Amino acid sequence: MKKVLFVFALGAILASCGKSACDCQTEGMELLAETAAAMGDADKLADLQEKSEALTESCKDFKEEDFKDCK
Repeated sequence: MKKVLFVFALGAILASCGKSACDCQTEGMELLAETAAAMGDADKLADLQEKSEALTESCKDFKEEDFKDCK
C-alpha cells in the first residue's frame, strides 16, 4: 500500500497541473511528505490517494521539460 501511494505521489510530481509546472511540483512534494507522515493511518492514506489521483489528473498537460526551471 505504501509503495502504491508513493508511485501516485511521484506521478503527480512528474505530471503537470494548475497554474504552472512549479506549482504542480510543489503540491506533489507536499503530498509526498503528507503520505510519508501518514503511514499506518489507513483512512488518511485513502484520502491522500484520492488527492494524488486528483492532482495527477489536473497536472496531466505538462511534460518533464516544463519542470527543469523549478527549484
